[in-house]
Amino acid sequence: MTEAVLSGTWFVVRTSLPLWRARDNPSVTYAPLPDGRVVDTVRFTRRGRPGLIVGLDSPLPGGGWAWRGVSLLTRFTVSRWQVLAAGDGWAVTVFERTPFTPAGLDVYARAPELTPEQQREVEAALDGLPAAQPFRAALFSPRHDGR
Repeated sequence: MTEAVLSGTWFVVRTSLPLWRARDNPSVTYAPLPDGRVVDTVRFTRRGRPGLIVGLDSPLPGGGWAWRGVSLLTRFTVSRWQVLAAGDGWAVTVFERTPFTPAGLDVYARAPELTPEQQREVEAALDGLPAAQPFRAALFSPRHDGR
């Protein structure tokens, strides 16, 4: 997925990441930079309070991205991730383990909920992705306000 396609806000609608069991309204906004990197801003709420994690994604040779945090706590944390599949308004990403999170899989959508058609497309994509199989049983839908 190129920076242009990745650009904008995506809601985490399904995930294997335990972090999202205790946090609500997860979303990621990607903003391409002129040098090919992407600013990666994760927003969420926890107990009604907003949370924010900011990082920079650098493209990797052969595909995928290397995320590095920009805060004091995350500056030395690197996570490699890639887009496994994408469709109209949805994407499936997989990421490696970091000191703060296990390896996992996220399903993104442009809205806080997949449409029935998108849900069918995502399930079909996941069925055909060997890299997604280790995470399938752990997938859940994080809570979004209004849902």
